[in-house]
Amino acid sequence: MAEQSPHEKSLWTVVVVGTTVSFGILGAIIGSMKGFFQGDTTFVFSFRTIVGFVFGSCAGWFLWKLVRSRIAKSGDDV
Repeated sequence: MAEQSPHEKSLWTVVVVGTTVSFGILGAIIGSMKGFFQGDTTFVFSFRTIVGFVFGSCAGWFLWKLVRSRIAKSGDDV
């Protein structure tokens, strides 16, 4: 794999951080929903909201870690 330029490294950082934050927000939204299946959807900030954010953030980070390792194994330049 060829050496990455500073711009490519910065782009990867932006992509990973953006995905991590957006997955975290999605996890927090899912964790804070109450009464969804009963037809009365409300959002309540609780411990589940924080856990959902952390879990979603980890999922987003792990996704790009997996992608980067697959790219490295294949030897393709992206």
